[in-house]
Order: sequence, then C-alpha cells, then structure tokens
Amino acid sequence: MANSGGTPGRDASLKRLERKLQRDRTAILTDTEVTLLSQEVRTAFAESSLPIDPPNPRVVDDLVRWRSLGQCCRQARYERGWGLRVASVVTQIPQYRIRAIEDGHLAQVRADLARRYFRVLGIGSWVERWVRANRNLLDAPASV
Repeated sequence: MANSGGTPGRDASLKRLERKLQRDRTAILTDTEVTLLSQEVRTAFAESSLPIDPPNPRVVDDLVRWRSLGQCCRQARYERGWGLRVASVVTQIPQYRIRAIEDGHLAQVRADLARRYFRVLGIGSWVERWVRANRNLLDAPASV
C-alpha cells in the first residue's frame, strides 16, 4: 500500500493503516485514515498508464468508507456458510441487491433492505458503530 515517494511520517502512517486492515478487513477507519487511503488511491490513478481520468476525491473517500461495511456483510455471510443464493433466499433480497450492499453501492438499495440484511446477518451493533463514525455521509448528497 505504501508508495516509495512519500514522506517518512506518511509512509509510517500508511504502514500502520496497512497492518490495521490486514488484521481486520472490517476495521472502521477514522477520518484521517480515510483521507490518507483516498490520497493513496488517487495517487495510484494519477501515476498509472490507464487511459482514464482520476476519480473525484469525494467519490474515492466515500468508496473507502463504504468498503468496511461491505466487507463486514460479506464476512458475516461467509461465516454462516451462505453463498449469494442462500443469502437471497433467507433474506428475501435479490442477489444483485446483496451484491450492491457488499460492494458499497448502497445508493442502489432501499434502506429497509439494507437494514434487513444487517439484521439477518447479526451485525446491527457493528453497523451502528460504523454509522456513528461516518455521520458525514448522512449529511452529504450521495456520490456513489
């Protein structure tokens, strides 16, 4: 994750963040960590030879924030031994909507479906902590 052209403090912060995410893929990131990781993603886009424009910084920030929520859902589903089909049958949520939740595209999903999915997976208290840590997403217009 850490790029070789950064400052020593930035490189150390990226290394700590990398270890944190390796230990817990569902870790809820602080605003500072979101900013750091978003900058790293945008830098990677700018340095790539891909013929596309770098993404909007706000979109990258939101995707970084949503990643842990989707990962938590996916992990809880795997722990139950459920594939997408079983999760869809159990929750009565179409597979494509479950994929959207797990990929962080919650703008494509009604809130009641997402809440049902969280409840069935048993991750309600984790989601409450995530919401508290990401209050600014609730105040901003959807960009994902």
